[in-house]
Amino acid sequence: MIASKNLTPRNINSGLTLIELMIVMALIAILATAIWGNFFTSLTKGRDSRRKQDLDAISKSIELYYNDNKSYPLPTLIQWGSPFTHPSNSAVVYMQKLPNDPTSPSASYCYYSDGSYYKIYSNLENTNDSKIIPTVACPPSSSKYYNYGISSPNTTP
Repeated sequence: MIASKNLTPRNINSGLTLIELMIVMALIAILATAIWGNFFTSLTKGRDSRRKQDLDAISKSIELYYNDNKSYPLPTLIQWGSPFTHPSNSAVVYMQKLPNDPTSPSASYCYYSDGSYYKIYSNLENTNDSKIIPTVACPPSSSKYYNYGISSPNTTP
């Protein structure tokens, strides 16, 4: 007697239907979109956090300069990407390296001073940030505008 295989519909149609595949692909696309959007939002907020920390650190080094010299440094002494030292004694280092904007090494922050006060500006990417200020030209006569800034205690950004 020859044994025959018991062929049931379950054994013959063991794959997924086209509709089932489309539903799975749609769910994967929805999840990927949600994760991808959060990823880029996190990157933007991270760069903005770095900008705020950079400006705060620069501000502290400028205040150290002020304590030694009784005036704030003029913009010619601020060279982004270079050490910030005392003008006549390079052994006095206020900051090892003045940082550049995190989006690119060629981008920099804006520093403005007349010696009696200072203002430092940057552009935040997250326009919903609570620290955003009305756009300000820096230096005042330029056409480059910034939306975040900090300043010496005797003025406002």
